Amino acid sequence: MNTRQRPWTVVIFACRESLSQLRQTLDAAKVSATSCAVIHVLINGNSALASAFAQDLTQRQVSSTKDEGGPAVQVWSIPLGDKANAWNQYIHQIWAGEEIAFFIDGYVRVKANAIELLGHAVINNDHALGGSGVPTMGRTAMALRQDIITNLGFHGNFCCIKGAAIRQMRDQHIRLPMGLYRTDGLMRAILVYSLDPGRHAWDESRIHVHPDATWQIDPAHWWHIQDVHAFFKRYFRQLRGTLENAALKDHLTRRRRSPAELPATARNLVLEWAMRYPDDFKRITRKNVLAKQALASFQSVGLMPSHTIKPTLVWHHDTQTTS
Repeated sequence: MNTRQRPWTVVIFACRESLSQLRQTLDAAKVSATSCAVIHVLINGNSALASAFAQDLTQRQVSSTKDEGGPAVQVWSIPLGDKANAWNQYIHQIWAGEEIAFFIDGYVRVKANAIELLGHAVINNDHALGGSGVPTMGRTAMALRQDIITNLGFHGNFCCIKGAAIRQMRDQHIRLPMGLYRTDGLMRAILVYSLDPGRHAWDESRIHVHPDATWQIDPAHWWHIQDVHAFFKRYFRQLRGTLENAALKDHLTRRRRSPAELPATARNLVLEWAMRYPDDFKRITRKNVLAKQALASFQSVGLMPSHTIKPTLVWHHDTQTTS
């Protein structure tokens, strides 16, 4: 274990990844996370993957002890398959006061120096509340990379938030609406507004982007039916995201409301906005005939029993635990 007084931590969000994908993501994170005390793997909505991954870790005897000097590994299972809820569970249930937390998607293999590069840059920037790496792979990677560097974006594949900001989110009871697709965009807006649009102006420099902090992903193959299915599913989610973005902009920018006052679910967020500004909703739906179907597709998860959405620790170091 490193001797950093206020250690760093890594969070891996996983849901639909294969066992081999998640194994590669963890292995890459362990190499990059030499300054981190612990890596949390949050597997949401996939208890079978959580169980298989815990068994795989035990069989491989992947243990991060003080003698090895690397980060510990904890695997959490969250019954609800929702990334917004996974964000909330980490912030309000799991975060243990670390100086900075890095967030990685379950199919992403960060470069060996990515965490050190981004972490030191953000920590040394007193004005920044969070940071982001930039992509190098994918059909739109080059254009997206330039946009993130120019506009100080926040890419959910690999990003980070300072512990001080996480502490404020916890203290102010800020939660992302469950069922939200645009989780990364909302988290960026929260940080850029310094957690309070009523008191602080929009300031993109609160995000620090490091152009050399990057990662690898498996390329999509259009002759694979699962990749084609994922493309159309993502396209429809992006339509929903257009409605979410409009509702979030209304809440944060137009009405200058606190993120703590966001509705509990993305469904309520969008429906309340559509009822408040029907002309704006009609303007969006006229541009895309599927937008109304996207609105109808929102499903409320806010009424689920609390015990079904909280994380359960299923693996720690080389010892399996059960709930």
